[in-house]
Amino acid sequence: MKTYTATQLAELIHGTVKGNPDKTITGINSLKLATSDEASFLSNHKYRSLMESTKAGIVLVPSEYQHDPLDGQTLIICENPDKAFSKLCQVFAPDPIVYEKTIHPTAFVHPTAHIGTGVHVGPTAVIDEGAVVEDGATICAGAYVGQFCHIGENTFLYPNVTIMKRCLIGKRCILHGGVVIGGDGFGYNPTFKGLVKVPQNGIVQIDDDVEIGANSTVDRARFGKTWIKKGVKIDNLCHVAHNVVVGQSSVLIGQSGIAGSTEIGRGVVISAQAGINGHITIGDGAKVCGASAVQKSVAPGETVLGVPAEPLNDFVDRLTLPRKLKRLTAKIAALEAELKEIREKLK
Repeated sequence: MKTYTATQLAELIHGTVKGNPDKTITGINSLKLATSDEASFLSNHKYRSLMESTKAGIVLVPSEYQHDPLDGQTLIICENPDKAFSKLCQVFAPDPIVYEKTIHPTAFVHPTAHIGTGVHVGPTAVIDEGAVVEDGATICAGAYVGQFCHIGENTFLYPNVTIMKRCLIGKRCILHGGVVIGGDGFGYNPTFKGLVKVPQNGIVQIDDDVEIGANSTVDRARFGKTWIKKGVKIDNLCHVAHNVVVGQSSVLIGQSGIAGSTEIGRGVVISAQAGINGHITIGDGAKVCGASAVQKSVAPGETVLGVPAEPLNDFVDRLTLPRKLKRLTAKIAALEAELKEIREKLK
């Protein structure tokens, strides 16, 4: 069991102890659920009321928090409690699971596949024809690596990840359970006999240090490649359509979706449940707010929101227009009353 005193934690996160410096804790938790042997944090003022009832032994608080600790409680004052608490999460994290660098007897590895050194292939996993799995990669139970795919060094595929034919995955990537890379793009031509499937002959290329959340999908390109560039982070339940390019270090948050052939720039944030139209460009550093519907290209650095999405200033102007109109109407009514009074006096 890991045990730390308030003084040790304060040194770790560059904070200042207020209360008992020898108070010890053995874990971390939320303000609501923490016990006297656990640490918690306060960073959002809407949780301020929980400070009166929390049983947490140590609480990380911001510098503007001026209250004394409760009985039996110690405070650690720090510049950013949220960020500091993340360090504690690492300190108290359980030891990582170690996967044996072996191929499980129930796994299938095609004779033409190449498996590097120090690779783990879990139960019932499949490494298909011509696939390459580089050194140190982990392929968990039930994962599928399709024909002629390439999995980079130290990449981690959680259970039931599917990588379809010819797709390329870079180094140190993490793909969580249920991720599907390289499913066919959604392409059909309407005819008198119904919808005719358009061949999807391209691939998906995922560069180094990309992480993709559970049950997210990246479709293969109609031609060329769908491209997820270095350092991109994709949340759960996101969809990236065919021939999309997602720029370096961009973030796609839960349930967001990007339609085909759209280009996302570098350092872009697509918030939860946002939908991005096809064949448009989202410029470097742009931000799309949650549940927005982006129908046209967004300039670099711009923030858009709403349905349809529009620049932040335009959204605020439109949102406040009814109030302005109401005040203007009242002002006109007052002026009319004043004019009427003046006319009455002039008669």
